[in-house]
Amino acid sequence: ERIRRGATVDKTVCKKNLGRLTRLWLKSEQERQNNYLKDGPYISPVEAVAIYTSTVHWLESRKFAPIPFPPLSYKHDTKLLILALERLKEAYSVQGRLNQNQREELGLIEQAYDNPHECLSRIKRLLLTQRAFKEVGIEFMDLYSHLIPVYDVEPLEKITDAYLDQYLWYEADKRQLFPAWIKPGDSEPPPLLVFKWSQGINNSTDVWDTSEGQCNVMLETQLSKVYEKIDLTVLNHLLRLIVDHNIADYMTGKNNVVLTYKDMNHVSTYGLIRGLQFASFIFQYYGLVLDLLILGLQRASDMAGAPGKPNPFLQYLDTNHPEYRDVLTETRHPIRLYSRYIDRIHIFFRFTAEEARDLIQRYLTEHPDPNNENIVGYNNKKCWPRDCRMRLMKHDVNLGRAAFWDIKNRLPRSLTTIDWDDSFVSVYSRDNPNVLFSMCGFEVRILPKIRSLMEEFTLSEGVWNLVNEQTKERTAQAYLRVDEE
Repeated sequence: ERIRRGATVDKTVCKKNLGRLTRLWLKSEQERQNNYLKDGPYISPVEAVAIYTSTVHWLESRKFAPIPFPPLSYKHDTKLLILALERLKEAYSVQGRLNQNQREELGLIEQAYDNPHECLSRIKRLLLTQRAFKEVGIEFMDLYSHLIPVYDVEPLEKITDAYLDQYLWYEADKRQLFPAWIKPGDSEPPPLLVFKWSQGINNSTDVWDTSEGQCNVMLETQLSKVYEKIDLTVLNHLLRLIVDHNIADYMTGKNNVVLTYKDMNHVSTYGLIRGLQFASFIFQYYGLVLDLLILGLQRASDMAGAPGKPNPFLQYLDTNHPEYRDVLTETRHPIRLYSRYIDRIHIFFRFTAEEARDLIQRYLTEHPDPNNENIVGYNNKKCWPRDCRMRLMKHDVNLGRAAFWDIKNRLPRSLTTIDWDDSFVSVYSRDNPNVLFSMCGFEVRILPKIRSLMEEFTLSEGVWNLVNEQTKERTAQAYLRVDEE
């Protein structure tokens, strides 16, 4: 508050404040862990079995071969180890003064560079046998608007984790475990992802046609508290489907450690520790399981394509003639496009007038709205001028809320949920000519050519012309702004 006002801030006040906040956070975290031990597990057996079986069916349909334990003489071993060590070393490129722990870690990294074989055999021995781990220190980095937890892991264990992370990502990539909709990916930096998504919307079949009352819905939301709600027992069973059981046990055991800060400590028995080297792999795999719940196995399969020849991002290709689009597959389900960037999801629906009416009716049956209060509290994009925002027509507002409600019902509360306040649903229809969304730090507004009042395209700064791949005609424009955050 004082920083925002521009007043002077005493450093010791900041430090005291940070200490207080850390203790408060740890206290609430201890309470959460104790509640879990007392009342848990929160996930019901029926839900757990359903999630497990759908993952099994998915992996079978993708013909996925599980990742084995890294063999003793594995041909990419030294390359993976060097990559892992470089990644650990990167953190120290800017630091001048090091504490005892960090000096020890740098020493171990140098030693591993000198004797890679000895280091690798130690790593594999630990992966096989180590199931009890040293306590992990936790501190918070103060960014003044929010805090980021920093975990301090024992250096020897950190090197093992870093190698495991490289090994899992390499092997999973080779086996095509993650479909194209899971981001961030190597194929595009974030601004290019925004462009691809805009192009993907523009190239959907008959996307701008509203002559028979068709509607498009663009839903963006955040999966809330996924990290905190990961149940380690369920996670272990899910991991065993894709990796060797020794690695699965090591990965879940590593999350079940003592967290300490000064004189406070507690055992983490519920939720993922984000500071582990391989936390990103666990999260993206767990996210894939959530994607399957949202999309359903059939639609996920349509989007991913054939196991041997996966579809590119946001495209449906004919399996027999890959140069052609498979319009039938694309149009047989309202969810046309899907993307998940870590925990932010974007879903693009296209409904016929009848499908939209059905969905709204189902929604209003459960949540009647006699006084048209759904319009109140409907989030809008305030960064655009008024005539460019979504117009809050009764039908469109109800459709937006109904689409959100439909997706929310597909996610069990014990895993994650989506909150209306963290979401935005833009509807394109006869009354609404814009598609609005934000992605990767950009606010985007897509206006199709057939709906723009002036027929001539205006070329100015921050505008993309979106071209239809088949006709090579400029069919829409995307206006961009950098979002406020």
